[in-house]
Amino acid sequence: MTGFGRGVTQTEHFQLTVEVRSVNHRFLEIFSRFPKEWMEAELAAKKLIQSKVSRGKLDVSVFVNENHQHEQTMVINWPLVNAYKAARKELAAEVPLKEEWDMTELLKLEGALTVETAQLPHEEVIEAVRDALTEALNNLIAMREREGAVLYEVMCGFKQELVEQIDCIRAVSDDAVVKYREKLLLRIKEVTESTSVDERVLTEVAVFAEKIDIAEELDRLNSHLKQLDETLAEDISIGRKLDFLLQEIHRETNTIGSKNQSSEAFVAVVQMKSVLEKMREQVQNIE
Repeated sequence: MTGFGRGVTQTEHFQLTVEVRSVNHRFLEIFSRFPKEWMEAELAAKKLIQSKVSRGKLDVSVFVNENHQHEQTMVINWPLVNAYKAARKELAAEVPLKEEWDMTELLKLEGALTVETAQLPHEEVIEAVRDALTEALNNLIAMREREGAVLYEVMCGFKQELVEQIDCIRAVSDDAVVKYREKLLLRIKEVTESTSVDERVLTEVAVFAEKIDIAEELDRLNSHLKQLDETLAEDISIGRKLDFLLQEIHRETNTIGSKNQSSEAFVAVVQMKSVLEKMREQVQNIE
């Protein structure tokens, strides 16, 4: 389910903004961009997300604005500087070099001088991330819930279309047996005048009726649709359960299609499959 949420937290040392974007996905995937020194805060953030969101591909971005500049310290890597010094002395024996080094030359020595900045307080970072992320997730979830209310109406509309097609199939399901009996009687009368035709016809019709009987499939469809209603009304994550129910409805629909001997039922089965495909597409948007 798509959505966006932003949260902002102000501390003594910095302002933290967290943005969370989500798009449809069958499972939960989290992609985060935190300052590299905030690894522990990033792990805590992912646990918080997992406790509130169960499906979707989420992008989490963190932006930090420090309230003031921290004190910086220049650190000299003496072993490396001495190694450069020894190498320079060796080179000076072969090529003309100035005896004294200027600051520009020293700054060009890779790794010889580094700048260290005081780190932000650890606990302050963890708490700020949690507060800003909680606000962002609440906004994200609110947006997803609004979208969910729209999807609920869409799914109910699709479900009603299925009910109408099932009623159509049920209404014509008995006609196939009657038509087959009439067709069989006509064929037999074309080749024989036997008075025992009816008994043989009844046997053949009974076998055919058993073969094409779809009463159980229709009953199971009604049961699945009832579960669909109950699931849509649940106040928990229902996306995967809906996936399963739609698979079961599709299976029963296929079975009815394979047993079908009616053109009206065939049209209804095709329409049901079309509706089910639309429903499965929408379920990808439901957590």
